[in-house]
Amino acid sequence: MLVHVFFLYGLAFFAMGLAVALESRRASALAFGHHLRWLAAFGLAHSIVEWSDMFMLLNPPEPLHGILQATRTIMLPLSALLLVRFGIGLVGEAGPLPEWLTLIPPVLLVPGALLVTYGIVVALTDPVIETAADVWSRYLLYLPGSLLASFGFVRQWRSLLSSGYARAGYWLLGAALGFAFNALVAGLIVPSAPYGLAPWLNYDRVLALTGTPVQVWRALSALAVAFFVVGALGVFEAERERRITRLNAERAQAQQEALRVQSEARQSAEEWTDSLVSISRKIANLDNVDDVLSAIVAGARRLLATDLAALALWDSAGEQLELKCYATDAGARLSKNMGLAQDPHIDDAIRARRTARYPQAMDGNQPVWRCPISQQAIQSAIIVPLQLDERVWGGLWVERYTSSIFTDADQQGLERLADQSVIALEHALMASRMQSLAVIEERARIARELHDGVAQVLGYLSLEMQTLEALVRQGHAQDVLPHLVGARQRIKEAQADTREGILSLRTTLAGDVGLIPALQAYIDEFSVQTALDARLVHDLPDAPHLSPLAEAQLVRIVQEALTNVRKHARARRVSVNLSVGLDRLHVAVRDDGVGFGGNSEHGHFGLQTMHERALSVNGALQVTSQPNHGTCVDVWLPLMER
Repeated sequence: MLVHVFFLYGLAFFAMGLAVALESRRASALAFGHHLRWLAAFGLAHSIVEWSDMFMLLNPPEPLHGILQATRTIMLPLSALLLVRFGIGLVGEAGPLPEWLTLIPPVLLVPGALLVTYGIVVALTDPVIETAADVWSRYLLYLPGSLLASFGFVRQWRSLLSSGYARAGYWLLGAALGFAFNALVAGLIVPSAPYGLAPWLNYDRVLALTGTPVQVWRALSALAVAFFVVGALGVFEAERERRITRLNAERAQAQQEALRVQSEARQSAEEWTDSLVSISRKIANLDNVDDVLSAIVAGARRLLATDLAALALWDSAGEQLELKCYATDAGARLSKNMGLAQDPHIDDAIRARRTARYPQAMDGNQPVWRCPISQQAIQSAIIVPLQLDERVWGGLWVERYTSSIFTDADQQGLERLADQSVIALEHALMASRMQSLAVIEERARIARELHDGVAQVLGYLSLEMQTLEALVRQGHAQDVLPHLVGARQRIKEAQADTREGILSLRTTLAGDVGLIPALQAYIDEFSVQTALDARLVHDLPDAPHLSPLAEAQLVRIVQEALTNVRKHARARRVSVNLSVGLDRLHVAVRDDGVGFGGNSEHGHFGLQTMHERALSVNGALQVTSQPNHGTCVDVWLPLMER
């Protein structure tokens, strides 16, 4: 029967060693997994010891019996040493030792000390080397190794419970109990011998007390140890599942974070695009440059999440920066040309004609930089010069009073807004020049009308007065009357021209007066002055969206067309009709006068001037007339996008 007992005994440790060896090839963060190779080596080595005993029971011939005896004598202390190494590693990995084990560093020297002691004791005692080796191997190596392994498993059990591996922890607790039982039956019970506890606690005494050979109890302890250790290996599978779950959760979180970042980036890009389009539209509509610049600084502050954004321009002498406008959390405001000569950072960056970003471009030894507007200490800022070709208009900058620094993307965004500022300033300059040209042109028109109207009438009257004087002196009083009637008629015409000229000069689009109210007021007064039935006809819900220059040219075209009606058409009614097509405004000035035919359209009645006015704003003009069927002046002007 003992043959079968030894076979099961060795098989249990061999199976355990093989399973542990296979598991030890996988990486694990658990302390238990760091020392599996020592436990695997112990199981495989001790299985050789038990199977050597099994084969010796079969009475093999010499020298096989001697080989088996020598193998057993060597492998027993070697396997016990491997178990000691495993136990020490397991105890040390389970965290701080209790206070009563503060001498653990010396304990680490136990394997070596015990090995030396073992050799000395065996050499000085029994001459029967096999018995002495068996007894002292079990007392000095196997017993401490089993106890250390049992203690280490207990500490690992507690560690796994706190880590959430409760089920695996109970397997380790079973392994701890198995090694404790193994320490008793395999480390303390030895063959009968004259040293240690052997005279009182030996194989014969166990057989006498239990009726069962000690090898049976050892085999049972080996089965228990193998059963619980192999079961505890399931903790590594649980660890891998937990790791996979954590990685999946981290991956999902990373994906959500990436989606959040993408969403924020897309939203930011849309905000930037909307802001730039809005500013471009203001520039294209020739909005007031102050309004455009205020919108730019407000947009810069909002898009870059800054405490302040500001824009300054060089003064007329090009020597000092003057604050034009700025934006804070209270909104955008225009400045009354406050000088910024005392701020070297802004001044230097703009004079250098390069974008400067702080604190990256700031010397750490410089004093605190305070905002010239709010007097707050600036922690970070970007300053961008407003530059086109060789001309520098001024600068645009943003600043923060916290430690949050600006990025490259922030700098690129502010540079785009600076480009918009330069375009707005260039448009304002161009509009100012065009306005000056318009004033010169208007003065020329007034001079021409004075020359063709009032001046000629005055000249005519002067000649008539000389004629009347001569007739009176010659005593031809009866010839005076026709000349007086003609002079009166010319004076009435001159008065009409003068009143119409004054009306034209009063009709402007300045201030809050829109196009349609201005035309309505002009036509109403024109009707009163000329006694013509003049009307403005339209069904537009809102004013047509024309450029300011197109509106001014349209008013002049209507005025000149009505002047022609008064002077030449001999009409009773005239209407000004407004309608909106797909992308154009159509204006028709239609009268019921005598009309004209042939090539009268060209070179007469200021029609060429009206053509030129329409073409100057990308519009078109057409005159249609037939004798005795009135005249119609059609004008088409392009509408702007809203």
